[in-house]
Amino acid sequence: MNKKIKTQDEIVRISTQLKKKGKQIVTFNGSFDLLHIGHIRSLFEAKSKGEILIVLLNSDNSIRAYKGPKRPIIPEKERAETLSAIECVDYVTIFDEINPINILDRIRPHIHCNGSDWGRNCIEREVVEKNGGRIHVLKWQEGYSTTKIINKIIEVYSFPQVRAVFIDRDGTINDNGMGYIYKIEDFKFLPGAIEALQAFSKTDYYIIIVTNQSGIGRGLYTGSDFIKLNEWFLHTLEGYGIRIDKVYFCPHAPDEGCPCRKPNIGMLTKAVDEFGISLNDSWVIGDDPKDIIMGRMANTKTIKIGKKMPRKMKLEPNYYAVNLKEAAKLILSKDKVVNIES
Repeated sequence: MNKKIKTQDEIVRISTQLKKKGKQIVTFNGSFDLLHIGHIRSLFEAKSKGEILIVLLNSDNSIRAYKGPKRPIIPEKERAETLSAIECVDYVTIFDEINPINILDRIRPHIHCNGSDWGRNCIEREVVEKNGGRIHVLKWQEGYSTTKIINKIIEVYSFPQVRAVFIDRDGTINDNGMGYIYKIEDFKFLPGAIEALQAFSKTDYYIIIVTNQSGIGRGLYTGSDFIKLNEWFLHTLEGYGIRIDKVYFCPHAPDEGCPCRKPNIGMLTKAVDEFGISLNDSWVIGDDPKDIIMGRMANTKTIKIGKKMPRKMKLEPNYYAVNLKEAAKLILSKDKVVNIES
């Protein structure tokens, strides 16, 4: 049971006992629907005016009565518990009227705090002063309000989140063979890869290839060799009706410390900057543990193709799949858009 949250009868008894001990009682009322920094600053200012701060919290019914049926956002029990977790708040009690006049008449605080939008000549002033207390007007916390937060949330979520599938190339889309694939004649699509990419092309996912090409840094082939193969790769996929939105590659050898080389997340952050992608709503698919580490580091969902992760890594993907086609089925089934042939 939360020791700070009290019924009105309990809070009246407690405040009476505290006043007998010479404690200065301060009250502050409000709905505190979506708690923000303006609330916190006001609460701490209120506490600084006395020794015991009692927050008088508008009930759900109370808020609906003056803010309409769509409010509050957060129910009263949760609002009370949140307030009780704040260090400067000593007690919280809930009242059901639009204003706190009745409970103030019972508590009889030494000081009742009001926001500057209500001012000193507020509806509570008469009952507070009648009982020997006074009104303190809190500093105006400019720019902070629950309504602004709600409007910002509506603005942010009025458009769907931009999401992507980040797909490794060698070993995921094509057979990696002996490694370092850079010749067109050596490039072989893996079974199901074309169907998977066709399925993704019918969705709103950005399709982004992220591939380490350390063979360039090792001097095994050139950047021009990669570009030539990549142009053929994209042209071939276009013939299948496949859209690839971007190919990012890291040409550096492992010892060069490039922030784009997987498992580092540099290629993903480039995509965020270029396309406004939400990594939290995106997927990484790859056959190498480095793909999974990259995805987990960037807070994407991950699918490992083929073998299990090495146990010594103590890290798992969100899912395993036999191949890219199975991975696509898994993702699209979660979106309830299973449009890939078995």
